[in-house]
Amino acid sequence: MSILITTEATADFPDSLSRDDIKIIPMGYTVNGIGYDGVNEKLSPHDFYEAVSQAKTASDLPQTSQVTAYVAEEFFSQYLEQGYDIIHVGFDSALSGTIEQERMAAKACQEKYPDRKITIIDSLAACFGQGYLTYLTALQKDKGLSYDELVKYVEDTKLNVNHLFAIDDLNHLCRTGRATKNEAFLGTALHIKPVLFIPNDGKLIPYTKVISQKKAIKTLIETMQKNAVPASECPFVGVGSADDPESVQLLKKLVEDMGYKTVEFDVGPVIGTHVGKGMIVVIYLGSNREDILK
Repeated sequence: MSILITTEATADFPDSLSRDDIKIIPMGYTVNGIGYDGVNEKLSPHDFYEAVSQAKTASDLPQTSQVTAYVAEEFFSQYLEQGYDIIHVGFDSALSGTIEQERMAAKACQEKYPDRKITIIDSLAACFGQGYLTYLTALQKDKGLSYDELVKYVEDTKLNVNHLFAIDDLNHLCRTGRATKNEAFLGTALHIKPVLFIPNDGKLIPYTKVISQKKAIKTLIETMQKNAVPASECPFVGVGSADDPESVQLLKKLVEDMGYKTVEFDVGPVIGTHVGKGMIVVIYLGSNREDILK
């Protein structure tokens, strides 16, 4: 039996982790009237975030769209027809309706290919947290786990994939209605950086606020230390940004100074449209996500 692991473009997979047994569903976006599928056709991170920064109102921002049941069914069918069984690590249901569309598609596929298996799993993860879980699953596949064992692994592991985000552009949060004008003005003047995380229900919520990007990076590291597994048990830590390579290099050095390997990634359009340029992210394997609240 051949097993494929699939996910969406929201997983922000870096080229360095590309594998033949991981397939990615395009998740389109439009910038200045031009459409991109997010996989084969996409803007560079710098060009995308320049477009985000130049938007004056929410209507000027790049537009993103969820995967439809039709697109998902076409995507899954091509591999099921080839004799593959599929484990799909889907985009966080608390942030998008995509996974419900994919479940509809999977049901239709199961009727067309009754001898094949397809399982849709809500990762309750976003950005490279989703990609991280997908890649960890592929590593378990390399160890010879069966289809059912891999499905159980994803379900058992997903809440151990931790996401920490530090927002840089409060004016962007104002444009998207996530901050008032006064909050954006004062926050920008005082260099306030909100730090967010994704708890067990998959929502993106505030964790704390700090002053300055340097303090934000320090907070990400200190929070990670609360519940990260030892470096010997962690394949790598994901460090990424919305077009802030300087901060990524500093974050990378601090993580590697603790003995962890790192993989760099770019925050993609689906998340980037909502958080704006300059956000920095750390993704890691730890104990339960909500343990950082203790």
